[in-house]
Amino acid sequence: MYTMAEEKLGRVFYARQKWGVRIAMPEKHKRHRVRIEKITYETKDSRAFIFVPMDSEEGLFSYMPGQFFVLESQVTRPRTFVYDKSKGTMVGIGETATVVDKRAFSIVSSPAEHEYIELLLKSEEGLFVPYFLDEDKAGNICTLIGPQGKFMHNLLENKEKLIACWSSGSGIASTISLMQYTLDMGLDSKIIVFDSNRTEDDIIFYERIKRLVSESENFYAVFTDTKDNKIPISDHPRIFYRSGRFWVNGENPLEKYAGSNWRDYFNTICGSSSFINGRTRDKQGRSVKLGKGIEDHLLEAGIPQSRIEKDQFYLL
Repeated sequence: MYTMAEEKLGRVFYARQKWGVRIAMPEKHKRHRVRIEKITYETKDSRAFIFVPMDSEEGLFSYMPGQFFVLESQVTRPRTFVYDKSKGTMVGIGETATVVDKRAFSIVSSPAEHEYIELLLKSEEGLFVPYFLDEDKAGNICTLIGPQGKFMHNLLENKEKLIACWSSGSGIASTISLMQYTLDMGLDSKIIVFDSNRTEDDIIFYERIKRLVSESENFYAVFTDTKDNKIPISDHPRIFYRSGRFWVNGENPLEKYAGSNWRDYFNTICGSSSFINGRTRDKQGRSVKLGKGIEDHLLEAGIPQSRIEKDQFYLL
């Protein structure tokens, strides 16, 4: 039996018998040849890419919020990379070469949108993104592999009604997909967005988040700036601003903004390892735990692990 939401979406893959279970993946991920239709600058170091199919659409739009595509493209970059301890990152050395490279990116668009796929790319030190952003323009052809991943699997499978989405930086992508999907499907889920960035100018999809909150009485947004002490004055009753990190000085932000039933919320966390579990790299490049992440605070507050899903992008 299809639910009303499944019937309305029609082509969404968890409503299809051939997938076996709702968010099961096929044995081999499909490759989709796509064209870059549009590029939007979201912040000084992040861009949203709209991709449209060039060939068959079969499987391209069979995804759910929280999943990702692997983006594959030809880039020109240094042939060799080494870890630079002083910079704490991989750096290219020696001659350059044109290679086919790839990396995974969370889906921003809603599964109800059957015309395009939207992905968010944030510039950073690495083997792929800086070079892709330098070279790729609207009209260029590349490949998407997927969809893949099980982030937000349990949330969707259990039809959770109370959801807290914790994100930092580019980790906001899956939250945008979930919010838009909730609107598209007419679902009554209550979603609180806890989004952390260095400054207000670093908030990715800032205007879109505010627009989505304004479109549903069940949406709330809590923004915090970790490096900027000036706190904007909100002109919206469900949009809040604060300064510093979440969970400081003994405060439980989930209880503060969710109310007395905060223990009933399902929590998703998306971002770097330092944001999720307080792990980073020391000067020798070793993984070390320097503090508490969002997951640690949720567990200490009594939220069971079964009500937490996380998507870790990288180890800082």
